[in-house]
Amino acid sequence: MQSLPTPTAELHECRQCCAFCDRVVHPSGCIESGCKFLYLYDDEESGRRFMGCMNKVFRGEIDVEMFEQAERTRQGFGGVKMSGLALPQCRASVERAYDGYSEAFDCVNPDFFEVPVADEFDLRDRL
Repeated sequence: MQSLPTPTAELHECRQCCAFCDRVVHPSGCIESGCKFLYLYDDEESGRRFMGCMNKVFRGEIDVEMFEQAERTRQGFGGVKMSGLALPQCRASVERAYDGYSEAFDCVNPDFFEVPVADEFDLRDRL
């Protein structure tokens, strides 16, 4: 596995061929694993409940009712583009935006499919 210090947009997307690949995390996996970084809150104005990731593995907040409706379908809710580094319990994958059958769609960056890992650090190292 490759070791990367901080997440960037380039870390989670590959545009080297015409397939356009993105790393995504599946929020259904957060629920299934009982992830302690998944949070819920109720919006007082709309009365709707939202969920998000305290670790910012994904930045968007998801409407829980819409998520549950999508999960009842055959395809489920699907993945959300990653914005941070996945934790061991995260269910993550790489999704291609476009499928094609010409040489332009052949992967030229197979290392992108390796899971990036953060360098371990301790805040005490900075003191």
